[in-house]
Amino acid sequence: MKIGTMLGLIIALIVFINFVYQTIRLFKGLSNQMYDEDTVHRFQCGKCGEMHSLKGPEMKKLRRAPRIEKSTFGSQSTAIVFKCPHCHKRTSQLVQYDTNVTKGAGMVRVQMNDEQKPLIVQFLVRGILPFILLSMVYRFFA
Repeated sequence: MKIGTMLGLIIALIVFINFVYQTIRLFKGLSNQMYDEDTVHRFQCGKCGEMHSLKGPEMKKLRRAPRIEKSTFGSQSTAIVFKCPHCHKRTSQLVQYDTNVTKGAGMVRVQMNDEQKPLIVQFLVRGILPFILLSMVYRFFA
């Protein structure tokens, strides 16, 4: 086996291990942020239409609550079923995201709050960008 090929495999393995590490770090960071005491989640009741909010520890109690996800070509929504604090009825509570985008006939869907953007950008730079750079470098040596 050539030294160049062996070196290329080692670099590819390092980039893959970095990607796995950054992915685990992203999901752990998103989970920690979601259930943080300072995080506020906004909901809209499906029956009365009133807006209300829950803190992170209250949201942690709803981890196993039934979720309703509706997706069409032009929109998407997520709801969690629990008791509304205003009308006191158990109904679906529509989650209000800061960014709720559906593009490309429903092929690209993004639902996130503004606090999650730095974690996503960090993952793209540290996890995805090395793959793109590695593919560009391999074109010169292949």
